[in-house]
Amino acid sequence: MKRNMGLLAILVFSLVATYSCKSKETMSAILHNDQGTYDKAIEQAKLAIANNPNDADAHFELGRAFSFTGDMAGAYTEFQAAARLDPKKAADAETGIKSNWAKHFNAGISEFQAENLAGAANEFELTTKADPRQVKGWLNLAKVYAGLAMGDSTYTVLEYATVDTLIAKTKDDSEDYASVLALTGHVMVKRGMKEDALKIFEKLLLDDPANYEEIERAGNAYLAEKDWEGGAVLLQMAVDARKKTDSEDFESYYNLGVAYFNAKNCAKAIEAYLSAYDIDPENRQGNYSMLLSYYSCEMYDDAMLQGQKYTERFPEDPNGWRLLSLSYSKKGMKIKAEEAAKKFQELSQ
Repeated sequence: MKRNMGLLAILVFSLVATYSCKSKETMSAILHNDQGTYDKAIEQAKLAIANNPNDADAHFELGRAFSFTGDMAGAYTEFQAAARLDPKKAADAETGIKSNWAKHFNAGISEFQAENLAGAANEFELTTKADPRQVKGWLNLAKVYAGLAMGDSTYTVLEYATVDTLIAKTKDDSEDYASVLALTGHVMVKRGMKEDALKIFEKLLLDDPANYEEIERAGNAYLAEKDWEGGAVLLQMAVDARKKTDSEDFESYYNLGVAYFNAKNCAKAIEAYLSAYDIDPENRQGNYSMLLSYYSCEMYDDAMLQGQKYTERFPEDPNGWRLLSLSYSKKGMKIKAEEAAKKFQELSQ
């Protein structure tokens, strides 16, 4: 019995020692947090801090209360203050910060997967407030803003500002470094900052040539805007990177040919189309583009030969016969030109 009474006395003494250094307001904040009355907890914690700005426990409890009430920026600030004032609080404070970050990051991913971009943006905004140090939160927020900006230009300013913050926070050894570079390059393209975009994509390929898909996406975005020269520069970079990784394909060369053709660079357009032809010689679109390039570039001998091959492979296409007829005419082959023109008229009816 005496032994049990001794243990009880030790326990009571321990509790008294633990709480004796805490103010009445701090104790009240702890109790209100535990009971779920968070507004009261905030009120009492703020009173404690007003009385003693160095009260680490009060800052920690205020961080807890803010976490429960959804004030992520406030929670981060208070947890950081608690850790700074009392190193013994650092681990618990960091746990609180990580918990808030993970909660909203996972919610953001769920909203994104459900195709609710507005909901995802809200969650990722809270993520960046819960822990502004984490690059991944800013990266996902920028991606969601970019998606929203496609349908609502008012999000464009937010997209640009978030990317600027993202760049400033990302270090070369970050696991998300490549993703950040890729996103930044695309935004630079969107902003019309071609030289900056080019430098970023060059760095991206230098780090890993397998990043060519990101450069292709940017190059194709230029093509969609009919910026043929800008598209050609990026798509050429992507094609060169594909060569280094043995990843050459028809579409990459074909799109490069489209860019060069519209940029009035005949030699490069034909070179790209020939590379596409080598990969898929039966592709109708590739064969026709090469025929059109030869004729448009006034290479009539080549146009005539390509036209003959094309009409043999794809005799039902009237456009092939039309270009073949025009090529014959340019070479002074009147009878053959008339025969091809007749075939064109028959198929066009």
